[in-house]
Amino acid sequence: MKRLARHVSLTVLLAMLMVQVMLLGLDLVFSFIGELDNVRGGYGAWQAFQYTLYVLPSHSYEILPMSALIGALVGLGTLASNSELTIMRAAGVSLARIVWWVVRGALLVIALGMALGEYVVPITEQRGDALKARALGQDYQPGRITGYWQREGDELINIRVVTPEGELLGVSRYGYNEAGRLTQAVFAARGDYDGKAWQLHDVRATTYLPDASAEVKSLERMNWSINLTPEFLRVAAAPPEQLGLLDLHAFAQYLKRQTLDAGSYDLQFWKKLLSPLAVLSMMLVACSFIFGPLRSVTLGFRIITGVLVGLGFRYVQEAAGFASLIYHSPPLVAVIIPIVLTMALGSFALYRAR
Repeated sequence: MKRLARHVSLTVLLAMLMVQVMLLGLDLVFSFIGELDNVRGGYGAWQAFQYTLYVLPSHSYEILPMSALIGALVGLGTLASNSELTIMRAAGVSLARIVWWVVRGALLVIALGMALGEYVVPITEQRGDALKARALGQDYQPGRITGYWQREGDELINIRVVTPEGELLGVSRYGYNEAGRLTQAVFAARGDYDGKAWQLHDVRATTYLPDASAEVKSLERMNWSINLTPEFLRVAAAPPEQLGLLDLHAFAQYLKRQTLDAGSYDLQFWKKLLSPLAVLSMMLVACSFIFGPLRSVTLGFRIITGVLVGLGFRYVQEAAGFASLIYHSPPLVAVIIPIVLTMALGSFALYRAR
């Protein structure tokens, strides 16, 4: 039985990897052709090709559920075409056990996908953006922020430049009271972090008094305690798609504590965290197809069906995510509903095929 389980798992796994490589090859070609439209100045065809390679891990992560679905259809379809599944069922192997063997074969792909999204994609995306910006003559450095605004408690903060090293240049702080009146304005030429708090240098502080007068002070240095650490500024400099799970969760919680909108970070967090469930839902759909309506059709028809179902799942999840940002509904609900519906349909179809 162990040899049979290994055979099924390995067949499905190899088919999934083969489909992933084929889809990535197509994506590389079409992405490179599309990137050629941006060629100008120092950004030539070679730079466009390098940029396409840098963003390829991100595309690989995005198409993983579709690759899993098509790969499972191909692998199980091969076993069905050779009558191996029929022999297994006739020998008394339950449908649930075969489905588990299929899912077990996909666990390696799920683990690789999680590692890719957590450790590889953030690095390659930033390097790709830096390569493209330099080639186009743009002033871009990973971790550098310009014109950053943030609210912290009863203060509005503007930072003209945050360097990749975490130094602040041109810090403006505007304090206000409960009535929304400006009570204080502080400008500092620069600031650095000592591990516990920010040290602002060349400070000019203006306090607005109730009698409409103002008091101005100039300080060489000012201590500034704030929750916005250099680590959070590094996270704020990157789009949510380039962040790992821990960074997404930490920054989303920080924004919520400041009563700010954290929808895009929450959405990306739940999409990454629940991506294994998305792959598993595709596995159930593939198994339900093979043991149901697609058990006697051609390989090409199975692939077309897999592409359509995979694209449909991806578009529904993307649309639900955008809707959650627009209407401020919980991102978790938007992410999990397509997964739950897919799992329910796959499970029901498998129950009917017993």
